Amino acid sequence: MGPVVPLSRVVLRELGAKMVGMRAWRSRAGSGPGSIFTLEFGAALPGKTTQGEFSLMVYCAWRLVAADQGILCSWHDDSDGVLAPALAALEGSVVEVAEVSEWFDLTLGFSNGQALHLLNDFSPHQDFDTSWFVTYQGQSHYCVNTDNSLTLESATR
Repeated sequence: MGPVVPLSRVVLRELGAKMVGMRAWRSRAGSGPGSIFTLEFGAALPGKTTQGEFSLMVYCAWRLVAADQGILCSWHDDSDGVLAPALAALEGSVVEVAEVSEWFDLTLGFSNGQALHLLNDFSPHQDFDTSWFVTYQGQSHYCVNTDNSLTLESATR
């Protein structure tokens, strides 16, 4: 990894705007109950069939909702029985809305009528560094940190 650079919230909002119009694909969730999952967006990177233009990695609390059904699942649910199938249902949907709150919560609204809400719920008192991050084009890691900051980590070769 290259140097870590602090960023403003505006940068993350601009990155979210770039996600609008991107198709979600390849979701992966950890085993058992828990918050950790990944979701790929946009075209696969050249030579990397498992990584998209945008890669979302989530450690914090989250929920998947639908206006007509309420909460479909959350980070509390069992990965194999509930979480993984619910995330897989997002695959093929297109991001229509990407909003970042003052506290670095992220909401992604999808063409299938569902919305994914990431809740930046880790405080600086927790034993975690990052709540969630987006990797852009396999090189730039935009990290939402537990101290309510945003940093950019660039991969160097």
